[in-house]
Amino acid sequence: MGYEHLQLERLIPEQIYASLNKRSIVYIPLGAIEWHGLHLPIGLDSMTSHGLCLRMADKVGGLVMPPLYYGMTGSIGHHPWTILLEQESTFLAIIRDTLNRLEAFDVKLAVVFTGHFGKRQLAALEQLNKDWPRESHSMKLLVLSINQCPEAEMKGDHGAIFETSLLKQLHPDLVQMDKLPHQKAFPANDPDGDSWGPHRRDPQNILFGILGDDPRDYDDKKAQKLLKTICDWFEKRVLESIE
Repeated sequence: MGYEHLQLERLIPEQIYASLNKRSIVYIPLGAIEWHGLHLPIGLDSMTSHGLCLRMADKVGGLVMPPLYYGMTGSIGHHPWTILLEQESTFLAIIRDTLNRLEAFDVKLAVVFTGHFGKRQLAALEQLNKDWPRESHSMKLLVLSINQCPEAEMKGDHGAIFETSLLKQLHPDLVQMDKLPHQKAFPANDPDGDSWGPHRRDPQNILFGILGDDPRDYDDKKAQKLLKTICDWFEKRVLESIE
């Protein structure tokens, strides 16, 4: 069975009420539209967060909003096919309007889960997470980022081994490793082994727009472990919030 029955936008009101009566949680997956290298789709962040939220709703309960494909801009805002928001106020207005409407529908817990973890986006969400409980809301809020799992052996990156591994586990058909130059013929040319350096922002670089360890080192077992580790952490955080 797929996850269509957990996607809020696909449901009629009767189905929504029936699901939320069992466990009143709504997940809000966040992402971005940005370049992730030649091998990955530009909507990766949103698809990853959406996929993880669907798995969480299936395991813990609740429903999942459609993913938001607009995230905050940062240092890679000039890369090809990167369309990001410039103003925190625009970004937060969308999130807050969504939260306010969910609260009006008597949802007990909203979970904002971001697959896009640029510094500006994380800072805006951290501020929201601090402000919300001070504002006397009836609905609880949990804000999480995909790169925050302390047990994950891979660290968050941009289009590199971390993001490639997660998307390949969630949507294997969307990862096209053959679009990258062959690793033996064209190894990563990182000065001093720095895979985050400015050379990776050069369009002539073999791994242009990819920040982090070489995604061509993908290992299916390590990717499976990464997905499970993040899912376990995600589940623990949600259950702690509803106790």
